[in-house]
Amino acid sequence: MHRRDMLRWLGGGALGVMCGPLAARPACAAHDMYVDGGLVAIGGGLTESIFALGAGQQVLGADTTSTYPEPANALPRVGYQHTLTPESILSLRPDVLIHDGSAGPSTTLERVAGAGVKLLTVSGEPSLNGFKIRVVTLGCWLRAEARAMEIIRSVEADLDSAREIQADLGRPPRLVLLMAHGQGNAVAAGRDTKADALARLCGGENVFQDYSGYRPVSREGVMARRPDALIISGEAAADFGGSLSQVPQYVGDTLFLLGFGPRLGEAVLDVSRFLNKRLAAHPLSVSRGYA
Repeated sequence: MHRRDMLRWLGGGALGVMCGPLAARPACAAHDMYVDGGLVAIGGGLTESIFALGAGQQVLGADTTSTYPEPANALPRVGYQHTLTPESILSLRPDVLIHDGSAGPSTTLERVAGAGVKLLTVSGEPSLNGFKIRVVTLGCWLRAEARAMEIIRSVEADLDSAREIQADLGRPPRLVLLMAHGQGNAVAAGRDTKADALARLCGGENVFQDYSGYRPVSREGVMARRPDALIISGEAAADFGGSLSQVPQYVGDTLFLLGFGPRLGEAVLDVSRFLNKRLAAHPLSVSRGYA
């Protein structure tokens, strides 16, 4: 696909769910937004997307959440995405720093920009729509528009397969999504989180809808919500999963589940298969739950 066709496709809303100013006026519309030099990537899903677009050779360093693919995991580290230091970034002499709005603190970003590094921010919206905007924008910046389209089509194909599987469940399963937050501390995802978006893409209902973000939770707090299944990051499972062994548990890598990168479709399909296998044999009713 030629670049002019990509821009026409974006502006025409051919993605279906894409809308708003980012779709109508993509950041790559200006030629000076091309990224041809060395870059630092902040955010595991974003870094993974850059590699999937074929631009991994441009990445000089990344934050500690950038663990996939293996070449990304071997990159020099510039720290955790929320606690970056200017020295760790500038020592790599990048031309560009790309992040999804979660990089910080602001004082670090100001110093990096002041040193002549261009800062580019891509959509960090935790949704399928946000993923599509993110991949298309990166594809434009990195001159990889055709590859961006291939990635989106692959994800959509997996999501179509997942929806067919989800249709067997009868009603949306009640899900609790547990993530690690420091040693021995699990948090449950509420509204406005990638975990909540994942639950919906998997055909489920996140039972913690009474707050936004993540909050610490106890075993009793989880069981009081009568979940049909748990989705747990590997880190949280080590500290928390055993005490909830009577509830079906999908345990997965945090970046795989919540990266909202090129493997988004794989993650949704994998979780959907798990839910189908564990729950479809016992049709879900309103009263289902675990005491």
